[in-house]
Amino acid sequence: ATDMRRGKGTYRKVIEAMERMRKHRLLFGYSTCYHRYNTESVGSDEFVDDMIARGCRFAWNFTYMPVGKDARVDLLVTPEQRAYMYRRIREIRETKPIFAMDFWNDGEFSEGCIAGGRRYLHINAAGDVEPCAFIHYSNVNIHDVSLLDALRSPLFMAYRKRQPFNDNLLRPCPCLDNPEMLVAMVKESGAKSTDMEAPEDVEVLCSKTEETAKAWAEVADKLWAENPKSKRKVCGAAQ
Repeated sequence: ATDMRRGKGTYRKVIEAMERMRKHRLLFGYSTCYHRYNTESVGSDEFVDDMIARGCRFAWNFTYMPVGKDARVDLLVTPEQRAYMYRRIREIRETKPIFAMDFWNDGEFSEGCIAGGRRYLHINAAGDVEPCAFIHYSNVNIHDVSLLDALRSPLFMAYRKRQPFNDNLLRPCPCLDNPEMLVAMVKESGAKSTDMEAPEDVEVLCSKTEETAKAWAEVADKLWAENPKSKRKVCGAAQ
């Protein structure tokens, strides 16, 4: 699955890098993008146990985002697959000697989206200050403004005005889970596309996730109703 998206031989190179880090007794983990065709594989005991045996001590799990030119919408996970990973990550944390994290499904612990300068931001190779590594829109460039001014930029302020984007913290993302939010923020702020390969209109980007967001909402709302944190509210958000 790694070679399918990253090119032939990539997985072998990653494993070789792990071997070198383990030889030098370095702390390391792995990051994986789970999509429609590999979710059950990267969530399996076989895969996780192999990563642990190779020396990994933490794991970042990212669900696929259809960002950029020629992004494949068919790689988006099904609601059932995302729910599987929601449960699976918690099971791994409870039963295996590795700290596994899910960038989306652990929204309950971060009180929703952390992007837009709330706890995190991204600066691309050209210096554009973006709210997130997956959200290529910006008003400012770090070569022209201070970091503080970047945090005060219209797009970042629009983010913080709306966060969390959903009372259901299992639906944290303004692109994948609440696409209407990202459209509104980009338009309100006048932010421009900073995609370095091919600029992408925000409505085009969010049209790719609309159906997935609706389908996930039905499943996520049921999961959230079962979560004790859904019964408490802090600062107006379900906690």
